[in-house]
Amino acid sequence: MVGVPAQFRPGSIPILFTKEFAMPFLSLQNNTRFPAIYVVKKGEQTIARTPPVAPGGVLRVPDTQNFTVVATTVIEGNTYTSAPITVSGPAGFLAQVLQHAPQGTYLFDMQEIPPRGPDLLEFQTTTTSPVTFTISDSGIHLQTVVVKDAFNIVTLSLAGTCSIYAIINGVTTEVVRTDDPDAVITAIEDTSGLEHGDYMLVIS
Repeated sequence: MVGVPAQFRPGSIPILFTKEFAMPFLSLQNNTRFPAIYVVKKGEQTIARTPPVAPGGVLRVPDTQNFTVVATTVIEGNTYTSAPITVSGPAGFLAQVLQHAPQGTYLFDMQEIPPRGPDLLEFQTTTTSPVTFTISDSGIHLQTVVVKDAFNIVTLSLAGTCSIYAIINGVTTEVVRTDDPDAVITAIEDTSGLEHGDYMLVIS
């Protein structure tokens, strides 16, 4: 008789083998004496601007997360703001002025459109005045993109290396970069040099 794995023998209880695919997280650890604010970019997009991380604290930032885009422009001295759009990952945004004939006014509108390629955020407008696209996460401002000319497409790449810096005790650290989406970035303090301490980020 040919052997049959125990989990498949008649009368036995099947055993299911599963593999968990956890979302990658960057771990931001603060080993200094002061609160640290971290700014994280993936490719050209700012994906996180953290609240202050307390000394000894750790904050985990997902590799991909939702963000909200709002468009603003000025027409004939009046400021127009679009409704917000929340997305995750690659997306395109088109801002345009629509004429509202019954009231003789303008409607400023932003639509989500497919990007021209993967791992891209694209911003464009059909207006004659510049449009500012503001990117935020949970009310925290992350990044601003300005499109100055109609049909001019401004792109941000979402692919590639993550770059991180921190602001500690009023001092901005040098930028560190990693291709590991599960990296641990630790802020440390070296008091042997500068009078107020030398802060740096170490990747592990």
